[in-house]
Amino acid sequence: MAAKNNKMKAAAGPACPTGLDLPRQTREDYVATVLEQVGAFEERLDEIEADMETSGWDDIGDFRRQLDDLRARLKGIRARSGELEGVADQDWPDAYEEMDASLLDVAGSLEQLSAGLSSVLPE
Repeated sequence: MAAKNNKMKAAAGPACPTGLDLPRQTREDYVATVLEQVGAFEERLDEIEADMETSGWDDIGDFRRQLDDLRARLKGIRARSGELEGVADQDWPDAYEEMDASLLDVAGSLEQLSAGLSSVLPE
């Protein structure tokens, strides 16, 4: 059965086309992308904070703590991004994976904060 599956896979061709010579993203480009994402997250936090301040709603303490936590996490990501270019080649996959996981985590937390506030702040 395994031989039949291997023949089918070989007949189907590679999963990704070969010979395209797509440029690989350099570490510098990756760091620039990370910093762009951090900047976009920070802008979104600024918007959320402005909405909180102008809402006149008094009970924003929990949301304020979440917002401050996100700002601290983004500050940490920004600091770690400066170290990425110096990561040894053998450590690069782990550093890349960790950075992506951090960005995804912040994106999810930002979405949760935004969704939580949308239920209490006037539009």
